[in-house]
Amino acid sequence: ASADRLAALIHANDDRLSTGFLATGLLLQALADNGHPELAHTLLIRTGHPSWLGMLEAGATTMWEYWDAVSSNGTITGSLNHYSKGAVASFLHTHLAGLRLPDFPARDEAGYRYVRIAPLVLAGITSAATRQQTVAGYIGVEWHLEGSTFILDVDLPDGTIADIDLPDGRACRMRAGRSRATCILPA
Repeated sequence: ASADRLAALIHANDDRLSTGFLATGLLLQALADNGHPELAHTLLIRTGHPSWLGMLEAGATTMWEYWDAVSSNGTITGSLNHYSKGAVASFLHTHLAGLRLPDFPARDEAGYRYVRIAPLVLAGITSAATRQQTVAGYIGVEWHLEGSTFILDVDLPDGTIADIDLPDGRACRMRAGRSRATCILPA
């Protein structure tokens, strides 16, 4: 119900963000994890003001503290490299690429020894990749589309186990080394 209310508020604001410092970094995950992945996608790729891509349109090379941190006359307000809006990167790693940690890891799962890989395939996005340094080595997750075929490549260091959730609803488990999983996207 809370996610539905949040979605309704965003829709009432012309599908634009109006969140503050604390909520912005959690917004896309909250929507995607609670039945509104399409709205998370809309916000992620939105242009204009306020939006992440709006900052890029304005010449940003980092994430600003304020959506309009650089005015049209060049006046700067706040930080031009700030965590609040930059927290969108977490969504790109955990949801778009799909590399996630368990909410409550067991002792033998800590330190990326166990991960869940659950890529979120969104309209118009045809590939994603992430790489995470762990004590045991790098974890790599990369997926791309070839037509309606989803292709996922995963690299896991020794001692790491990954449970994979494919976009067609199937699941599998991968262990150390390089593995591939494919599926046909649901229509």
